[in-house]
Order: sequence, then C-alpha cells, then structure tokens
Amino acid sequence: MSSHRRKQPSPSQSVAAVVLAAGEAQRYGALKQLLDWNGQPFVGAVAGTALEAELSPVIVVNGSQHAKVRRAVEDLPVEVVHNPDWREGQSTSLQVGLRALPPNCGAVIFLLADQPQIPARLLRAMVETHARTNAPVIAPQVEERFTNPVLFDRVTFPDLETITGDRGGRAIFERYPPHLIPWPETIISLDVDTPKAYRNLLRYNEGS
Repeated sequence: MSSHRRKQPSPSQSVAAVVLAAGEAQRYGALKQLLDWNGQPFVGAVAGTALEAELSPVIVVNGSQHAKVRRAVEDLPVEVVHNPDWREGQSTSLQVGLRALPPNCGAVIFLLADQPQIPARLLRAMVETHARTNAPVIAPQVEERFTNPVLFDRVTFPDLETITGDRGGRAIFERYPPHLIPWPETIISLDVDTPKAYRNLLRYNEGS
C-alpha cells in the first residue's frame, strides 16, 4: 500500500473548491476573469459550478483588480480572499486558498478562473473517486494527458505549502502521481490565453 494513502475520511470532512482568480492575464491583454460566459463573468460561472457540485466551502482568491473580481461574485455564497503577493506567481494564490480552508476540509479542488466550461458532473466524479480511492491527487484525463481541475487530498497540503514562484500543484506530482479519470469531452482542456482561444471556446460552446 502506498505510504501516501490514509484512512477513510469521516463524514465531517468536506471537499472544498478554491477558484484561482488573482492574475492580471498579461498574455490575454484583459482581465480574463471578467469575460462573458453565458451572460455571466468567467469567475462567477466557475464559482457557480463549484456550488452546483456541492463543494464546500467555495473560496475565490483574487489579486489583480481585486475589487472588480469581488463584485463579480458578490451575489454568490462564496468567500473571497485577497492575495497581496499575486505578482509572485500562482503558488502564492494556491497557498492563500489553502490557508482559508476550514479544519475539517478533507480535500480541495483547485479551479482556474479562465475555464468556465468545466461541468459540475466532472467535479462530482472527482469527489466520488476521492471518496472511493483516497487518492492523494485526482485529475481528469483527456486524450492521453491530464488536465485541470485537480483535486488534492489534505495529506498533500504540507507539500503544497512548499511550492514557490509561478508554479501550481503539478510541482508535487512526482511525489503524488495523479489518479486519472478518463473524460470524453475535450472542451475541458481548452485554455483562454488569447482572444482567439476565447472565440474558439465560445464557438465550441455554441456547437455543443
């Protein structure tokens, strides 16, 4: 048995969501968190999906233009925390989110604010897989490669706290190889790094 496996979690241990929404989207040229997705801003759509999947709590980490991001989710039952060090890279937002989690949190799913196309049923599948396997890390697999979002069991939290710079949770994958969930919808792996990619995402959504 892997040394990273743990005992079955108690019912009081919840699976939380942390929405990473702190960056300034320098490559895109505008604040991606506020782009429109079916009539709502990206960050609101992502947080809403986490709520639909019954993740609890749902925490939004903002940074650049934090007031605008906060207003975009003010009507949702989420907690917004500010990362004053957002310029130092994704690791700082990841850790701000971790520190906002309640003591009874058994795992967390990190979601990117520029991926509003992630469905709630995928998040539920990740939670169910975690309950069944106790895998330290769980990620969807699309066409032979893993993609976001990623679930991290609480056993990984101390390791996540050691990451520095503009790196995310993948920095600990060598120690905790992800348990992969094959997923048939390639749309979940699309990133909105450019206006062209945004247009492609909108066309994909319209045609689905």
